[in-house]
Amino acid sequence: MGKKSRRRQNQGSNVGNSAAASNIRSVDGQYVAIGGAGGITSRGRINRAHANDPSAWAKGGLSKKDQYEWLCNCYQMRCDDDYVYGGCNLHGPYNPDATPESIANDFLVFCTLAKRAKAFPSDWNMEAFLKVAPEYIVFAFEKSDAKERWGSENYFEAEMGGRSLRYTAEKIYKSGVQQQGNSLDHGQVEDEVLYQPKELQNQLGGAELWEGLVVDLQNSKRFQRA
Repeated sequence: MGKKSRRRQNQGSNVGNSAAASNIRSVDGQYVAIGGAGGITSRGRINRAHANDPSAWAKGGLSKKDQYEWLCNCYQMRCDDDYVYGGCNLHGPYNPDATPESIANDFLVFCTLAKRAKAFPSDWNMEAFLKVAPEYIVFAFEKSDAKERWGSENYFEAEMGGRSLRYTAEKIYKSGVQQQGNSLDHGQVEDEVLYQPKELQNQLGGAELWEGLVVDLQNSKRFQRA
């Protein structure tokens, strides 16, 4: 099945998911899904401390290596969401004219926003993260991939003590997947990456690490095939 056909199927599925999500209400500090023959169909208590902590995704159940992969997937899936729901906003690996430099710059935007949002856990190793990143951030990654790799991808799980790639991306980018246009923070960081990239790189492991990322991206499977 071609990418476009799968995309239509996913969009149809997401319409159903959106309709289901619209029936979710907060009742006495709990998420309650209302509707169907049974009325209230599911219930889960909101963990407000977890939901309000942008780095909570890293707590429990993920090794360091998995944390690096998971946050790369968070970036990749947001690129996919921006393509599907964001008016065909093609950036990162979805840019048809992508180069190692353009992907590195787009990832620098993501990492800068993540740092400012406090989405990195306190013991984060940026050097190790950037060494792993080229295995992932050059490729597309959609919700079905997230389910296959991580077992589930449910936005509301992040509100109840779990984790969600989409939820964490919203915390980082300060905007939802169906919001047209960038948040003010996102737009500001894009300008900073354009005019003062080395200053941002020095806050995220150093310019030398980011220069190494470009080299590693150039040597990745995507660009080696080109």
